[in-house]
Amino acid sequence: MKKAQVGLIVDDMVQAWNIHDLIQRSLSSEIYEIKCIVIQKIKPKKYKNFFLLIQDYFFKLISLFERLLVRRFLSTEGFFKKYDLNSFGINSIEVTPLISDSGFIYRYSSNDLQEIKKQNLDLLIRGGSGILKGEILNVCPEGIISFHHGDNDVNRGGPPAFWEVYQREDCTGFIIQILNEELDGGKVVFKGNIPTSFFYTLNKVRLYRKANIFMHKILEDMFTNKEARTYKKLPYDKPLYKLPNLRQQIRYLSMTLFYILKKIFRKVLKKRITWNVAYQFTDSWREVSFRKSKIIKNPTNGFIADPFLFKFKNKNFCFVEQYDFKTQKGHISVYEINDLEDKYIGTVLKDNFHFSYPYIFENNEEIYMCPETSEMKDIRLYRCLDFPLKWELEKTLIKDVSAVDSNIFEFNEKWWMLTNIDSSDSGEHCSELHLFYSSDLRANWKPHPLNPIIFDSKTARNGGMILENGELFRVYQRQGWDNYGEGFGVAKITNINEHEYSEERLFEVGAGAFDKAVGTHTFNSINGLVATDFVTLSKKGN
Repeated sequence: MKKAQVGLIVDDMVQAWNIHDLIQRSLSSEIYEIKCIVIQKIKPKKYKNFFLLIQDYFFKLISLFERLLVRRFLSTEGFFKKYDLNSFGINSIEVTPLISDSGFIYRYSSNDLQEIKKQNLDLLIRGGSGILKGEILNVCPEGIISFHHGDNDVNRGGPPAFWEVYQREDCTGFIIQILNEELDGGKVVFKGNIPTSFFYTLNKVRLYRKANIFMHKILEDMFTNKEARTYKKLPYDKPLYKLPNLRQQIRYLSMTLFYILKKIFRKVLKKRITWNVAYQFTDSWREVSFRKSKIIKNPTNGFIADPFLFKFKNKNFCFVEQYDFKTQKGHISVYEINDLEDKYIGTVLKDNFHFSYPYIFENNEEIYMCPETSEMKDIRLYRCLDFPLKWELEKTLIKDVSAVDSNIFEFNEKWWMLTNIDSSDSGEHCSELHLFYSSDLRANWKPHPLNPIIFDSKTARNGGMILENGELFRVYQRQGWDNYGEGFGVAKITNINEHEYSEERLFEVGAGAFDKAVGTHTFNSINGLVATDFVTLSKKGN
C-alpha cells in the first residue's frame, strides 16, 4: 500500500516539541509519511512600542518560573527543547506568504502555490503562524488540517492552555479541524477536553501531549477511509483571546502564588484529603436522599473509598479501596452491611502496588473482580475462591496500558469493558473513556473503532455501574478545577455495539448532603441498598 503524502507548514526549521513529535510519530506509520516541509519566510516580529515588548517578555518569565514547578508533577523531558528538523532529512521548500496589514492573514502567491503543487501532496498540516486564506486551502485534495489548542466553542485565540487556567475553568479543550475561509469555522474532525491543571505550563504540556496523539490517529484514519466524527457548531459569544496584558499577567502570577501558599498552609496545618463511604437502604437509587446516609467509620491511619456492592447468600457486602497514609497505597477490603450496622470483615487484595475501584460481578456462578491496577500498567481479572476474602489472579486481560476504573459487563451475548486510559502517559486518566469488547471474558479484547468513545473530563471517568432490568447505567465522575471528583452523574447507555456507542445523561449529584464535603465520585446500588463516597479536608490524626 502506497503511503499518503503529507506536507508540514512551519515558520522555521528549528521547532518546538509538538512539531518534532508529530514528525517522529509519522516515522512509525504505515499509512502516511511527511514528504515535504514548507517553510514560511516571514519577517521577525516587531513590537509597536516598548510596553508590548515588556508584556511579551514578562509572560516568558512567568513560563520559565513555572517550568521549575511543573517538574514536581510531571516528567517534561524534551518538551521545552528546540529541535532542528533538518535532522529528519525531509525535503523542504521556502515560500513567502503575502501578509495582511493586520499581520494575521497569510495568502500564498501563484508561484509558491505551484511549487507546493509539484510535491503532489495529499494533505498539508498547519504548524506555522498565520490565518491561512485563499487558494492554499485547496492546493491539496484533502486540504489543510490544523490544531486549535482550545475548545473553539469557548476559547478562540491564545495563548494555548492559558486562559482556561486564568479563568479557573473545569476543563481545557483542543480541536483538530480542516481549515476553510472562516476563522475557527473549519470542519472539526476531532475534539477533546482534559481537566484544567493549576499551572499554565503544566496545562500546556498535558494538552499538547494529548493533542499530538490524536492528530496522528486522525491522519491514519483519514487515509484508511474511516468516517470522521461530526461535531455540532455552536454560536460563539466569547472574546477573541490574545496575549494577556501586564495587569492580567500580574493577577495570574498572584493567583498562582496564592495557590502555592494555600497548599503550603494546608501542610503546615496538617490537613489532608480524606475520603469516606456512606450507605443507605432505599426503595430506588433514582430517588435516594444522601443526607439520610450512614457513614462507615474510617480505619486508623487511612480512609476508604470506591464502594462496590454485592449480595451473597442474602447478605450485603461492600468492597472498598482502603488507603493507607503510611504506605500511600490502597488495598481492597470488604464490609458486611445490614439494617442495623456495618461490620469490617477483612482484607481482600493486597500487594506492593496500589489497588482501588473494586468492580465486582458474577458470571456462571463464579464471582470476579476487576480492580484498578494502573501502577502495573495492566487490567487484571481476579476470581473468588472463598467468598469474600480469598481471591486469585485469573487473567491479565489487557497489558501495557495505563488504565483505571474499568467496568466489565455482559450484554447482547458479548462482554464489554468501559475503562479510562491515559494515552499520553502524563498521569491524566479523567478525559478519555475507551470501550473494548470480546466474546470471551478472559481473552481477545478488541478496541472499539470509536475510541475514545468519550473525550471529555466532565463525563468520561467511570464512577460505578448499575445494571437493572436489562438496562445499563454508567456512573461518571465530574471533575472541577483543582478538584478531582467534584461530583458524579448517571447516564443511561442507549446504544452499544461493535460500531456505535451512545448514552443519555440522567442527573448529576454534588457533595452538599455531607458535612464539610468537597467532592463525591463513586455511586453503586443493588437491591435497595446504595453506597457512595465523599471527600473532606481533615486534620491529620482525625
